[in-house]
Amino acid sequence: MIAGVAILPGPAAAREWPPSSYPEGDSVRKAREYAAAAPGTVAFAVLDGKSGLRGFDEDRPFSSASVSKVLLLAAALRQEGEDEIDEGTRGLLDSMIRFSDNDAASSIYAMVGDGGMADVADRARMRAFDPTPGFWGGAQVTAADLARFFFRLREAFPSRHRELGLRLLATITSAQRWGIPAAAPGRWTVYFKGGWRPPETEETSGPVTHQAALLRDRDGRRLGLAILTDLSPGGTSYEVLEGITARLLAEPPQPRRWVAP
Repeated sequence: MIAGVAILPGPAAAREWPPSSYPEGDSVRKAREYAAAAPGTVAFAVLDGKSGLRGFDEDRPFSSASVSKVLLLAAALRQEGEDEIDEGTRGLLDSMIRFSDNDAASSIYAMVGDGGMADVADRARMRAFDPTPGFWGGAQVTAADLARFFFRLREAFPSRHRELGLRLLATITSAQRWGIPAAAPGRWTVYFKGGWRPPETEETSGPVTHQAALLRDRDGRRLGLAILTDLSPGGTSYEVLEGITARLLAEPPQPRRWVAP
């Protein structure tokens, strides 16, 4: 030590306390039991950066429906790079994300294609993403992969347009804020996208109701969460999404603090 100067431990030497993961194991167990007893086919995955990925049937593939619009968003923002986004494209992105407009999504898909979506999936370390050529809503996704994507959501967007991407996902219209955002306690900020398809939709693999989200609490803790189902959109499916979320987040995370070793 230099005389008269105290050398404090740097970030690499500090430890986070408490060191436990979140959600706690008992909360994940209760969510698994609820998912197993729910009607239809249900899968979920949660990623917190401590315990790795946990969930229920998290590698089961589902047709994405509108949840794949978040990949279209990331691909479009990456395509713009450091350029200013023109008003037309900005309007399409707003309609596609905040109101889940399918025509806007098709216009963005025409700009970025399957290659743009696949590139975004690779960057987010998604392992099973499989686009369906010509149909952005038919991509195959898993709860595990969507939890990975949302956990790294900030990195999915180029720095120039990160604020725009996050703002769109945080301001989705109130009519679509069922499921995860409805069940998350007020300490959490939720950046999310849902996807749903009623059973009468022609030339599809059937009904689905999905949501995936990045949750950030007021102490900076973050979670990637995805819940996928083959249930029709409506009361039952919304209740399932909210039930899983409520069980995972039932116990508030302990405040984090940094201590010397």
